[in-house]
Amino acid sequence: MPFNPNQARGADGKWIKTGGALGAALVAGVLAAAGGGDVVTSVGAGLDAAAGRSTGSTNRATSRQAAKTGDEAKAWERLALKELKKDVRHRLRCAVQSRGQVRQFFVKHPCDKLDQFLFAVSDAKGDVVVGSVMWVKMPSSAAATQLKQLEDTPGTGDVTPFGTEVLQLGGFQFTGEHYRSRLDGSLVVIAETEPVRGHPSDSLLNDVATVAVVLPPK
Repeated sequence: MPFNPNQARGADGKWIKTGGALGAALVAGVLAAAGGGDVVTSVGAGLDAAAGRSTGSTNRATSRQAAKTGDEAKAWERLALKELKKDVRHRLRCAVQSRGQVRQFFVKHPCDKLDQFLFAVSDAKGDVVVGSVMWVKMPSSAAATQLKQLEDTPGTGDVTPFGTEVLQLGGFQFTGEHYRSRLDGSLVVIAETEPVRGHPSDSLLNDVATVAVVLPPK
């Protein structure tokens, strides 16, 4: 490797090996962002952040893969979570189980079936997240598409989770702040999460919803 007089040095005065052009570009970018601060700390922080993003994405992807097969325990394990409680309700009434424009839609376009899955998971710190998954079966894919578009529009109402007291985690409501939905032919799947204990991050709440929405109907 040719001698580079501008190559970065560590706190011990030794050259930092940057692994060629890619590494040099990384160091240069970190130096620019750090404003000439401690090179070792800045590079380390940059690498740690990148590794964290990569690990998080990998865990989320493998968690979703497990969820698609219906293996909830493995799905939550991939996110470093443990399932605390769960409850399944079948054949709920769509118009009764909804509000706003979504309810008006169901009055005109009744669903064929509505099933609900409630669950609670916790992380190693004791933070608790509750989630809801609603599987709405419509008579046609066209009706399902209309329902999903309505559900995805803020302020139009919701298919409201029912019987949350069964989880015995105190009074709470789903706000729709951490929400995911998907369309599978005539099936609309709606997943929401809420914090009920501790301080789960928005990232965790979104990750749980992202995984829950691919769970198959029960």
